[in-house]
Amino acid sequence: MKFSRHTTRKASGLLQLAIGIACVVLVLFIGSFTRVRADLTSEKRYTLTDATENLVDSLKDVVFVKVYLSGNLPAELQQLSTAVRDLLDEMRVRNPGMLQYEFIDPSASLDEATRNKVYETLQKQGLQYTSIRLQGKGSQGEMIVWPGAIITYRGKSLPLQLLKSQLRATDAEMVNRSVNNLEYEMASAIRQITSAHRAKVAFLEGQGELAKIAVQDLTDALSEQYDVSRVRINGQVDALSDKFDGARYRVNKYDALIVAKPDSLFSDKDKFILDQFVMNGGKMLWAVDAMDPHLDSLRTNQFSMATPLDLGLDQLFFAYGVRFNKDLLLDKQCAPIQFWARPYGDQPKMVTRPFPFEPLVLAYGLNPIVNNIDPVHLKLAGDIDTIGLDSAHSTILLTTSKYTRVLRNPVRVSLAVVDMDLALDRNNNPFRPVAVLTQGKFRSAFADRLAMPDSVLRSIGYREWSPRTAQVFISDGDAIANPVDLERGTYFPLGYEKAARAKIFGNREFFINAMNYLLDDKSLISIRSRTIRLHQLDPQRIEAQRLAIQVANVLLPILLGLAGGAVFHLLRKRRFAHKP
Repeated sequence: MKFSRHTTRKASGLLQLAIGIACVVLVLFIGSFTRVRADLTSEKRYTLTDATENLVDSLKDVVFVKVYLSGNLPAELQQLSTAVRDLLDEMRVRNPGMLQYEFIDPSASLDEATRNKVYETLQKQGLQYTSIRLQGKGSQGEMIVWPGAIITYRGKSLPLQLLKSQLRATDAEMVNRSVNNLEYEMASAIRQITSAHRAKVAFLEGQGELAKIAVQDLTDALSEQYDVSRVRINGQVDALSDKFDGARYRVNKYDALIVAKPDSLFSDKDKFILDQFVMNGGKMLWAVDAMDPHLDSLRTNQFSMATPLDLGLDQLFFAYGVRFNKDLLLDKQCAPIQFWARPYGDQPKMVTRPFPFEPLVLAYGLNPIVNNIDPVHLKLAGDIDTIGLDSAHSTILLTTSKYTRVLRNPVRVSLAVVDMDLALDRNNNPFRPVAVLTQGKFRSAFADRLAMPDSVLRSIGYREWSPRTAQVFISDGDAIANPVDLERGTYFPLGYEKAARAKIFGNREFFINAMNYLLDDKSLISIRSRTIRLHQLDPQRIEAQRLAIQVANVLLPILLGLAGGAVFHLLRKRRFAHKP
């Protein structure tokens, strides 16, 4: 029995179709058991950090995320919504049973009363809305959006603001910043709501340290992860630690202590209590001044004489491997200041000039504390020397620039320096350390100095050597202070620059990273340090060429499809045409 050529060709085609279907079914069957994912973006946008993967893998119960960034959104917010969905998808791949999410449009209801009730509920839960002005051809409007999420875990709820607003920043810049921080914010929120233990951090009071409002921005930021309070020693041995019956050593009440710009002498008893806090494993963050610039004279006379500030802490610092030098630094890489000048008689004029006494310091090395942060703004800072210890080592975190000059005590501080040729490119001491991390085992600064019987030392729980611990030192107390508007009783973000009217310095990130590092939260630092760049479209060009872009996006694919189909049809017709 003979088969025609047409029948054979038809059978061959059916066989190829069957083989193709079988291959697709086989691939789908294998894919149901095995997940293969490839991130081809240069910045690994769709790849979670190891810290986030470990966090999601460790979930013990279901974390449910309700995202309210949905609906008919502007292009920038739609981009943020897509980034949130992509992130949650990647997190759910790691642990599908323990992480669920839902996108909700809070403005979906057509009834205004129902919408207002939803808005009120979201506001009570802690979310903040954003009012967006919409502008079209010949029309304007306003839209209420809720760029946030509510995370629920074991009956607890936590609000998370997804859009991080910034003064004087465009919508695209704010979205780019929010997308950059998205994984950190989501991981930090999940970690916060699922964590059974929160570390305790305290700001020290009693020696003229910064007021509460002056460190409120950092307090708010740290409160998202830790229990933050303020403590006063006043010579009380039990202020920072407790001695339990039968225990050999004392137990600290706090995991970390922050000393922010003290201005008066510490008593020997207070120093002993601080020393024993470190000896019992406590972590310390010191932001202190070695010189007193006498700012009142500087404001009144436009100059002052800076003299050494005696805090009584030099012996402690020496035992911990650092020395604060009694000097001030001039740096060509500096921040601007605004002051009143008198260029024409008695007519005052506000001018802005770079002020070399306020250096912008940069990261030194690749330590996670300073990785990928903006320059840190210091005011009238000195440098720090490191001292070699056998049981601990020091790491320089921040330094001045190549064009730095060291002014030894006493130092004349004058606003006239803004108009002087300081010759910093010729007469300089480059890369002076201003922030140092010391970690290891420390010996008590009071070792071999206490004239007490051993029985008394044992009764108070004295400890000569610490376990492994860490401390961070920065030679400027103002570095940790956020700007304050005393007339209105408000404050600005840490790192805010009044001349630019925006947050542009990395002070906030530095201190948060430092505390994360001290409290062994290095995973949070690794998440925050990643950078994702969004390639924005040109809005002016989009508006000018709107019709052409719409036609190209709608008609061009159809025309290309039709052209491809016609070419395929002609080639097929030519191939299978019957030849005489």
